[in-house]
Amino acid sequence: MQKAIVLAAGASSRFWPLASMHHKVFYKVGEGKTILEYTVSGLLQNAEEIELVVGPVDEERAKKLFEDESRVKIHVLPSPTGEGNAVLAGLPEGYLGQFFVTGGDKIFAGKLLEKLSVEKEAIAVRKTDDAKNFGITELDSEGNIISIEEKPENPKSDIKITSAYLLDSEILGLLKKNTSEHYSLEISLNEYFKDRKVKGVSVDDVPDTQLKFPWDLIDLNKKLMEEEKVEFVHPSAKVSEKAKLKPPYYIGENALVGDFALVRDCAFIDSNVVVGAHSEVKNSLLYEGVTIHRAYVGDSVIDSVSKVGGGAILANKRYDRGIVKSMMKDGKVETGKKTLGAIIGMGASIGVNASIMPGVKVGNKSIVWPGKVQVEDVQDAETSK
Repeated sequence: MQKAIVLAAGASSRFWPLASMHHKVFYKVGEGKTILEYTVSGLLQNAEEIELVVGPVDEERAKKLFEDESRVKIHVLPSPTGEGNAVLAGLPEGYLGQFFVTGGDKIFAGKLLEKLSVEKEAIAVRKTDDAKNFGITELDSEGNIISIEEKPENPKSDIKITSAYLLDSEILGLLKKNTSEHYSLEISLNEYFKDRKVKGVSVDDVPDTQLKFPWDLIDLNKKLMEEEKVEFVHPSAKVSEKAKLKPPYYIGENALVGDFALVRDCAFIDSNVVVGAHSEVKNSLLYEGVTIHRAYVGDSVIDSVSKVGGGAILANKRYDRGIVKSMMKDGKVETGKKTLGAIIGMGASIGVNASIMPGVKVGNKSIVWPGKVQVEDVQDAETSK
């Protein structure tokens, strides 16, 4: 395969309060690499060149990340105007031949490309129990794709497309024609299927990943840690002899884990993080410079330089053990999880003895007052007393 295009220029609008300073694929997971690095490294085993499309805010970050990899070329999409325009930004004018397209969050993209490469043109598909929330496709008797319908009210099948496409440059003319449409890729594909045979290739045997909501970051990290059996402590980190580490776990550069602390079950502790004495961190991600003291953090994400005071609890289960819900723009949505804690943005402060209820999001540079029981989201730079 000559070219693989990796798309990482979307708005990440559903990821609040995370991804306020960079695209969501620049978060570190697993063994301490960014999600994007996992995606690209897998593809480099099967593709000659990677065309990486990012937004302006991430241009320098991407260049630094791949400065030693000459096969990765950086392209900038000025604004998030849809996948079709991102594809066009990643290919030189007049390009001819096959190309592979995927999202930056597809950490197993190398495996997806392997499966699709047996066909001339193909799209990765999976079975789903939630057809109304995905792009759903119909296949003919030979396994060719008939059409794609985004989030249909009355789904015609239980087969969803996944963001992995092996296509021919013949589609580029359609993408150019439909540049004004936000869903230009899907619109162009439906036109394309009328004249071309594009196989729907099942990838149910490849681990599924998505990064649509902030809690998806927890799942993605867990998949990687469990697959790679991560048990890493950076040489510069300090872990008390009285602390307990239960794998998988990652403890980064200059991190500190204090006396009687418990770090367990896919906990990701980034560089310069302080896990104070008697704290517990379970299946959570604590990013650069976070500090917690005598606190419980379960199934949560805490973005950089946030502080969690002594005695604070980030609860991860409803009292009735039901599915955790979280507020989005259109109202509360079911997360599909019975175990989910808090999502805390950059530079937030959680006061001593505060309790954050399951699924609650705390905005960037916001404050939760000491002793507060927080049952609703806290907006950016807001104080909740």
